[in-house]
Amino acid sequence: MQHPSELPAHLRGQPFTVAQARTAGLSRRRTRAQDLVSPCFGVRAAATTPDSLLARVHSLTALTGAVVSHLSAAVLWGFPLPKALENLAVIHLTTPPGKRAVRHKNVVGHEQALELEEIVAGVRVNCTSPLRTWFDLAGILSLGDLVIAGDFLLRRRNPLTTIEALDAFLAGKRGRPGYRRAISARRLMRPNTDSPKETELRLLLVRQGLPEPGVNVPIFDETGGWIEDPDLSYEQEKVAIQYDGAHHADPAQRRSDIFRDESARDAGWRVVVLTQGDLTPFAQGKEPLAVTRVRAALTARGWTPVSGPQPRRRRSGRAAGHTSEAKDHTPARPHPPDANGR
Repeated sequence: MQHPSELPAHLRGQPFTVAQARTAGLSRRRTRAQDLVSPCFGVRAAATTPDSLLARVHSLTALTGAVVSHLSAAVLWGFPLPKALENLAVIHLTTPPGKRAVRHKNVVGHEQALELEEIVAGVRVNCTSPLRTWFDLAGILSLGDLVIAGDFLLRRRNPLTTIEALDAFLAGKRGRPGYRRAISARRLMRPNTDSPKETELRLLLVRQGLPEPGVNVPIFDETGGWIEDPDLSYEQEKVAIQYDGAHHADPAQRRSDIFRDESARDAGWRVVVLTQGDLTPFAQGKEPLAVTRVRAALTARGWTPVSGPQPRRRRSGRAAGHTSEAKDHTPARPHPPDANGR
């Protein structure tokens, strides 16, 4: 059996268009050889190329010159998305006005103007910036999911933007499609979160009529020594809330959690530990156990419900002025998603 001829050096290890192959002198038969696959019409790639999102969008953008956007850009940047949207087969691509939207199988083409700062050039693909990606999600996600994605932008470690940059960006989008939904989400967003579940839990508590908790506000002992930064907390009532995800089942992590919580209790705090099961009602019409337990903890500490909207709790000057050595509050400059392994 005759093996296909070796590809020219500049076509190896990356997708290339049929037009590029012809320019390089390859025959039609060579472009149809078994060592090549066609990830999309008009594009060829090595058959060993993994079928990942990055490989697929690389192939498509090589053909169209479009910018990866919307849900596809959100996946590349690592945005938390609803499970139903995490592994969609379709790719979202954006082209500028006047250039027809991309039309391909399993492609959603968008035609919209993008500012230069809204495009991040990566080694393999160009995609919309984190801010522009989040704004585009306003037309796709529910309000709660948009808030979760927004908190991810402002997360405590390696945030993708700042509050100031977000507000300046939104000021320039007034009147654009998605603006009202984005502004509604902005009012509910809070910086310095560590996980999407923190946001989900915070929104659940407020929606059920409880006061808004602080996010990762540090707890100190009587000498001013740092104890922990609970996921959520009510400083006035000294109620700390911890959400334990799957990784907390690790024995070493569990021992650390127990020491963490006992130290907080020794300092006079009541600690409520919640898991995923506490966020979901066990029957239709029933209150999630997380709300019941947090309300009970607050009531035991003297809190009483008041009629009307609950005011947002303020951090004390002491808490706002301290940082923990274990926490990094320094914003990081965003990197293209394909340059940081996304």
